Amino acid sequence: MPRPKGSKNKPEPSVDMTGFDDEEWQEDQSTAAGVPPSALQHGFGGAFDDAPLLPPTTPSGSSSSPSRQPPTSPSKSASSAGSRKPISSKQHLAQMSPSVSFHNIKQIKDESTPQAAKVLWGKYIASAAQESRVVPSELKAPLETEYNTPKKTNGPIANNVYAPRRYSDLDLSSVLEGVKDVVHQAEIYHGNCHESQWVSKVVTPIMSQIQKLRSSVLGGRGISDMNIATVKIAPSVLFPTSLVNTFRDGNKKVDYALALKLTSDEDMVLKSAVKKYRVPGGASINQTQSDWTAFVPMFTPVEVKVDGSDPLIQLGIWVSAEVEKRYLEAYTFDLPFPAIAVSNHQWDFWIAYAEELSVKQQQGGKSYRVRFLGPIDMGHTRNATGVFRILHVLKAIVRWGLEVYEPDFMENVFKRYSED
Repeated sequence: MPRPKGSKNKPEPSVDMTGFDDEEWQEDQSTAAGVPPSALQHGFGGAFDDAPLLPPTTPSGSSSSPSRQPPTSPSKSASSAGSRKPISSKQHLAQMSPSVSFHNIKQIKDESTPQAAKVLWGKYIASAAQESRVVPSELKAPLETEYNTPKKTNGPIANNVYAPRRYSDLDLSSVLEGVKDVVHQAEIYHGNCHESQWVSKVVTPIMSQIQKLRSSVLGGRGISDMNIATVKIAPSVLFPTSLVNTFRDGNKKVDYALALKLTSDEDMVLKSAVKKYRVPGGASINQTQSDWTAFVPMFTPVEVKVDGSDPLIQLGIWVSAEVEKRYLEAYTFDLPFPAIAVSNHQWDFWIAYAEELSVKQQQGGKSYRVRFLGPIDMGHTRNATGVFRILHVLKAIVRWGLEVYEPDFMENVFKRYSED
């Protein structure tokens, strides 16, 4: 596979750092012991055993191309699968291979933080998350009529939150009705519903607003908001594994994902390539093998919790599986992994990235670890202003998806499958 054109000496984008003050478990017994060293040589997950291995890729710009070694898994003879407990805390994730850890967003300024993670924060998220004027001034009159009355418990809306031209004229009516519905449903269901109801009544209406926005707001190709609550990580080689025989291997799901919309021709190219190649990380372009998600470029997972448990557990495992997918198929670790954690009303944004380790730092046979930086307050669903803040940050995430993730995906993933 030839090196992609223009992959050398790419200038690093400048980063504006101003304003920075501050479930199911199922164990696959057949592969629980990990993947044998021969897996990388012979491939797995493809349609035919005698098909060629997926062609190699080459780094696009940065030097963060991890050295590839056959995956290993710690011995599990010390305890049976039935005696091990599920991962239920961030401390448990730190004991997995690869380790997953969570750190304050202030570390985004550290020299060791990848430049691409700094770009995601400095160019896209920081200003959106810290912006106070998130409500379109064109909607001031109807919003004040709706909420600025003594009887409204989730109002009033302050005068200093309005700004013009937040949405196109065509989008204003849809956005207004969507926000009002979210606030109403959140008030009804908070503290009195199952997670799936909160997703259906509160989260889905917010996510669907992104898909409804016109190109004058976002530009570029279409965006999908996907409810993937039933989709499992696959194959099981992508699960993080236990280092101390205490925890079950991780196969947790997430609720939602933002994704690029591919054309029918692009979709056909990717699906046809699976029949030609054996893909080390499974017959897909992501960490799933479901028919309707396996060839969708998902770039931001969303996990929702309403029972007081931590959404970061499932996000940590989901992102870890995506990193392992990149590792097994020899992609670079250049791009960060955006993630959204929803706890009842509150929405938080996290930036994850893979960090390569020296030989002395490695544990459990992994040459990398996964680090999350956050939380970044995206807003809440207690009132209309909080929902408009969520939409404002979501637009920034989508812009990153269209301006950074999409070009990288087309250059390093799509081209790899489409060029012989």
